[in-house]
Amino acid sequence: MSLLVAGWVAIDEIETPFERREGSLGGSATCAALAASLFTEVRLLAAVGEDFPDAMRKALERPGIDLAGLEVVPGGETSRWGGRYHYDMNSRDTLYTVLGVNANWEPKLPAGWEDSTALFAAAGDPVLQQRLMAMVPGARARMVDTIKFFIDGARDELMKAVRAADFVSINESEARELAGVPSIARAGRALLDGGTRAVIIKLGEYGAAYISGEDYFVAPGYPLEEVVDPTGAGDAFAGGFLGYLDSVATVNQREIRRAIIYGSTVASFCVEGFGPSRLLTLERDEVEQRYRQFRALTHFEVDG
Repeated sequence: MSLLVAGWVAIDEIETPFERREGSLGGSATCAALAASLFTEVRLLAAVGEDFPDAMRKALERPGIDLAGLEVVPGGETSRWGGRYHYDMNSRDTLYTVLGVNANWEPKLPAGWEDSTALFAAAGDPVLQQRLMAMVPGARARMVDTIKFFIDGARDELMKAVRAADFVSINESEARELAGVPSIARAGRALLDGGTRAVIIKLGEYGAAYISGEDYFVAPGYPLEEVVDPTGAGDAFAGGFLGYLDSVATVNQREIRRAIIYGSTVASFCVEGFGPSRLLTLERDEVEQRYRQFRALTHFEVDG
């Protein structure tokens, strides 16, 4: 089994009310790949510039992550992002975005990668997301993510991408905007009516809601007393979710619910450090222990 993760590998500048970090390894593909590698083999498809530090590449050289698809663009500049968080860690200001190599990057699959069994197309150009899905026609689980920029500027192509995917990952404000309704439940149903197969609406520290034609499932967020940095948590969720699904024999509603809890569990570790630093030290045993705690927190008996 193998999960193809496509997106940005970037260099971040992150500021919270308590600390500021420059030159932090970042990017949607980074966090998703690290999270997914806890469960399955990962193929990382991304581009960086010649300025990408060797130390950051070595950090990605982990068992379970194939870097054959991490292209170094000659003369190119690695993508960069700067963000500032407030005391409410669910909100942030984007200070700057430098597209760098991702402005014109056209991904090419290394030989044999077309047989990938799952795909995560992180937030990006929806036309490119459609091409990626066409490159791995045999994948049994394909997820796309998006951001407000593409909802505002490429809605028609975005809708084509979400209709082609098996799962769509989106945060609550984006779901409301894309569906044109104020309610999370109605937004999910509206997206299904528009041809989406299944939607995962990310609710930040409050968890996630899953809506499909067969199921409606709400998972709470794992209760943490200290959040260091939420950057990449949504991508870590996606990596954990798809990584788990890629590791099971059959993708069904029972396993999808489990995958959501695993995704939330991994995301809860991600926010305990700056950028992906906690994911770089995370072990599967830690995930399993917190997964069991998660189940105990949400379990209740039904009389009769």
